[in-house]
Amino acid sequence: MKDKNAWVMKALHELPLTMKARAMKHFLRGNKKYMKKGIKADMDAIIKCATCPNMCKFDCPVLEAEKNEAVSPAGKSRIAYFLENDVIGGEYATELMYACSSCDACKEHCPFDFSVAEILRGVRMDIVEEDRVPEKVRSIRDELMEKHILGERSFYGEGKARVIYFAGCTINSERKEIGEAMLKIFERVGEDHDMLKEEWCCGYPLYNLGFMNEFKEFARRNAKIFNESKAEKIVCSCPTCVYVFTHVYPEMGIKIKPSVVHSSSYILQMINEGKISFGERKMSVVYHDPCTLARKLKKDDSRDIIKSIPGIEIREAMLHGRETRCCGRGGQMARVREKTAMEMAERRKKELNAMNADAIVSSCPSCKTALMNGKFYDIAELVAESMIK
Repeated sequence: MKDKNAWVMKALHELPLTMKARAMKHFLRGNKKYMKKGIKADMDAIIKCATCPNMCKFDCPVLEAEKNEAVSPAGKSRIAYFLENDVIGGEYATELMYACSSCDACKEHCPFDFSVAEILRGVRMDIVEEDRVPEKVRSIRDELMEKHILGERSFYGEGKARVIYFAGCTINSERKEIGEAMLKIFERVGEDHDMLKEEWCCGYPLYNLGFMNEFKEFARRNAKIFNESKAEKIVCSCPTCVYVFTHVYPEMGIKIKPSVVHSSSYILQMINEGKISFGERKMSVVYHDPCTLARKLKKDDSRDIIKSIPGIEIREAMLHGRETRCCGRGGQMARVREKTAMEMAERRKKELNAMNADAIVSSCPSCKTALMNGKFYDIAELVAESMIK
């Protein structure tokens, strides 16, 4: 990817020095008279995003799916500005503040390194405080506060082991086969492992949707359980759970004592220690990069795992690595804008299927739910099926 600031430099290159300095001052600092105080939203960031030439729009999967300028990164920021200043209101404008899959593709192109998801989070916090939350969004909060998990809980344990496997909401309710594959791997390597007695959601949906008080309740409870468990390591199959435990909780001053790793990192470590070996597999796979692993955590050991299985050929989709495309399930899109989420998933399926591989492999349970079409493996399932007993 070319330098995302190149267009700025090119535009300013031939300007007179005084005009260049003035342009950069306004471009970088904005005009503070437009700032509104006493709100959670970062109005400085909103204005910069709203008035930017908006190069990120060409990589926004929500805009591509809906073909509506209002859901583009800058479009949402403009509407956020008017909402926060009470210029506009109503359900439609408010609902647009949730038209984001939190994939951070926009950040890859932004000269300010803005994440539109982060900008919108402050706006959503204000929406929560003003009690203007759309019903579909409120229902997610209500379900979590009632059941402490989205969906139904399928896995239970005692939380008494060196390694705690944290399955997450999607595996518990929709993708139990991934959890079963991980438990098979733990058994194969002789790991002292267990699961929590009553696993609660990591809290990310609450955090992402602006319910900060409720999120902190989940975060404090989870941290207390982990810290009292005597576990040395927490293994998660969901990249978002890893991100929340290792980045968001600490930002809130909530620390987890055990180390937290994604399942791909744990599995690769077991392979490197000689605890997992494979038989030959004659097949081709295309790997789908989950957004959170590729862009937020910037660490995904899945390709190294696949390469360690003899006979497997990896094919790369045109958009891969940090240029991956969201599966449509990010940011609770499947619950708040279901049609858009489905359109995003269909577009990504076409990109992956164009590689004519025997199977798709990914390392996120939500990605499997969204993109499963024909043979689809989570990395744990591929390992569990391929390892020599």
